[in-house]
Amino acid sequence: MIRGAIGTLIVGLWLHACAPAAELDDVAAAAPDLGETAAAAIEPDPITASRPGAFPIRGYPDGWALQTFWSGEYPNAFAVAENGVTVPAYDMVAFDEPPAIACPLPANATYSPWNSARNATDALQFIAMVFPTTITLQETVRLDVLVDDQAETLELTAGDQLIYKHYLAEGFFIAERDEIYYELNEADLPASTLFEQGPDDHEWLRVTCADAAGTQAWIRFSEALKAPGLTRYEHTGFGIAADLP
Repeated sequence: MIRGAIGTLIVGLWLHACAPAAELDDVAAAAPDLGETAAAAIEPDPITASRPGAFPIRGYPDGWALQTFWSGEYPNAFAVAENGVTVPAYDMVAFDEPPAIACPLPANATYSPWNSARNATDALQFIAMVFPTTITLQETVRLDVLVDDQAETLELTAGDQLIYKHYLAEGFFIAERDEIYYELNEADLPASTLFEQGPDDHEWLRVTCADAAGTQAWIRFSEALKAPGLTRYEHTGFGIAADLP
């Protein structure tokens, strides 16, 4: 979904800071074994995936894609502001079904892609299920783009389409056309451009519950925010997050 540069430098900083705070190899190694589950065979998009097949997903219809981070220049985050907070959770990333797990969370914990200390101790994983936006050009245009960090010119005519993959920063985003991934600025698109936007992103987080068993469960950001005692966490600086004092 569109969430609408200083240049390649800021985009590079964003890519480092908005990926899961643990190294991607550590994140993939900590992923649960799918075993004989009925997990759907949704392959992560190659531009966003760390390891194919590492995440258990159930029930998502065709068209949804897996992204192995929470996007946005300042990604979403929440904190546990009270004692005794419990959130609804799932055994895997599941589409349109009620939660089956009650997951207590520790007081003062902050869940953010940038809270590296919490991410490491709790083996957190941040992923999103996204339904890409289709961009249709209504007129001829020449766009300055990056492909693998190399500057190119992309020529498009009326009727040509791009698939919006995910937001970067400062108006820049990644789009795909004919299996080539382009980095471009939304401001460079003509005003006549049509955006066929899908549902909002479903942002998911695997947590270690604060119960005796240390249950690992998946929670959905939008649902977790409704739990009493949780609050949206406001980052105090780029790439900075920590548990509440």
